[in-house]
Amino acid sequence: MYRSKFDRRIALAGLLVAAAAPLAVLAQPAYPSKSITLVIPFPPGGQTDVLGRLIGERLSQRLGQSVVVENRPGVNGSLASETVARAKPDGYTLVIGGPGTHAINQLVNPNVKYDARKDFTHIAMLSRVPMLMLASPNLKAGTVAEVIALSKAQPGSLNVALTGIGSSSHMSTELFKQTAQIALNGVPYKGDMPAMTDVMGSQADLLFVPATSALPFVQGGKLRALAVTGSKRLTALPDVPTMAEVGQPRIINYSWTSLAGPAGMPAKLVQQLNKACQEILAQPDVIARLTTMSNEATPGTPAQASSFIAAEVARWSEVVKTGNIRIQ
Repeated sequence: MYRSKFDRRIALAGLLVAAAAPLAVLAQPAYPSKSITLVIPFPPGGQTDVLGRLIGERLSQRLGQSVVVENRPGVNGSLASETVARAKPDGYTLVIGGPGTHAINQLVNPNVKYDARKDFTHIAMLSRVPMLMLASPNLKAGTVAEVIALSKAQPGSLNVALTGIGSSSHMSTELFKQTAQIALNGVPYKGDMPAMTDVMGSQADLLFVPATSALPFVQGGKLRALAVTGSKRLTALPDVPTMAEVGQPRIINYSWTSLAGPAGMPAKLVQQLNKACQEILAQPDVIARLTTMSNEATPGTPAQASSFIAAEVARWSEVVKTGNIRIQ
């Protein structure tokens, strides 16, 4: 078959392009080839910040590149999370997630423009800590059963501190109210410490807060812990019963942290980051550090992280709907 010189040139050019394609793939730099930005959606000093910086430091050691931690607070963590969701899915922009940012905010705030299940690549769960149900020193109820009885005898008489609409504190309170079928007056506070201060001073009667925040004050006798929302008792507070032990088995709730990136990250990068996280969570000094904060490591696969997030959204959507919770 006759082929012109032009045809032969086109064919040769095609062969050269095809031959060069594998070389282009091989020439791509290995991940990571530059610094990684790890976004923490809350101010410095809190539990999420402390854990995020620990993970960032260890990821840097494992990956051989610097991990730059950036605190970007705002709208209960949603502003920073949305920024990460819209970032390029190349593994260089990651976020530390939690119950608010990656489960609850989208259910209570119509201004949250992302779906935690679809708009992120969930790389790994990191840790979890149960909530403590706290009572003021002067409250005339020393057990969960007595709190329920007092509330039913005097509906609306008890004030419960809430550390933000849609926070773990708020959702634990709402779950307790719905399960026990009682009415409590919610009083909003800007963070754990202001809320605990008023409970210590008996300006508020009750509070659900992560054990990490409350532990020093309970151990110091300034706050009373009536129950823990975990599946087992805390080693640091062996005398405090679980909610299941006091007749409220539905109330199992943790504040947790996770690592995520934008949706569409390459599977190879996800597996590489997940592997690094599993190695970090298995380090004895990391386990010890988590234990001092009443946290426990939650190792697992990316698929397990995605399933967990989806289950959290589904669980809290029912609580939000029943409680008619909405940020206007």
